[in-house]
Amino acid sequence: MLLLQVSDAVMCRAFPTTLRKAAHAWFKSLQPRSIYSFSQLSDLFQKHFISSRSRRKNSASLLNIVQEKNESLACFHGRFNAATLEIDNLDESVKYTAFLRGLRPISKFAFSVNKSPPGNMKALLEKANKYIQAEEYLETHRGRRGEGKEEQKKRSRELTPPQGGKPTKRSKYDEWRPKEPFTWENLTPLNAKPSQILHEIKDNKALQWPEKLKSRPNKRNKDLWCHFHNDHGHTTDN
Repeated sequence: MLLLQVSDAVMCRAFPTTLRKAAHAWFKSLQPRSIYSFSQLSDLFQKHFISSRSRRKNSASLLNIVQEKNESLACFHGRFNAATLEIDNLDESVKYTAFLRGLRPISKFAFSVNKSPPGNMKALLEKANKYIQAEEYLETHRGRRGEGKEEQKKRSRELTPPQGGKPTKRSKYDEWRPKEPFTWENLTPLNAKPSQILHEIKDNKALQWPEKLKSRPNKRNKDLWCHFHNDHGHTTDN
């Protein structure tokens, strides 16, 4: 609405028609006959709402986003990405540099990107996403191994006869109970090939390499090589 060469009274009456929600509620809260000019109304409005203006951050604030000691790469990535959304016209090179500086120096990912710099933000985030997938994969399997050990201890306690006695009927029944077949239905599907994941996590100390294949070498296909088993007979992805 554009009003030219009109009186203060008209301006004051037209002003509330331009307001919405909180601003309109503020106007209605004014005491009757407390405004004597449009200039006074304008000043009151600005003083009341200037503190509620959204303060946009500058690119220097990204340098304060650092990966904590026990923080996963996924959590750090999420915090960093949220911070970038609060900065207008953020330069990609500044974003790239700030992300690298924010990484925990002794982390595997920081070592990898400093050894072989991705070169740009897009490539850096692609590499970060692969490491995040690898971290989640290792964490999932580490948890399953822990659950398996607890189950073995439980079964061992049930099968161990009490001192000076014989195994109870329950333990004898459990000993011959058929084991449920293992299924893959509940496992999280991978969005990258096993060979790609192995390439990213091969230097991780948490990775446990398997034993040598027990099948006869002369019975295996020598044209196929598995980097995980470090032997021929099949590929890493099959």
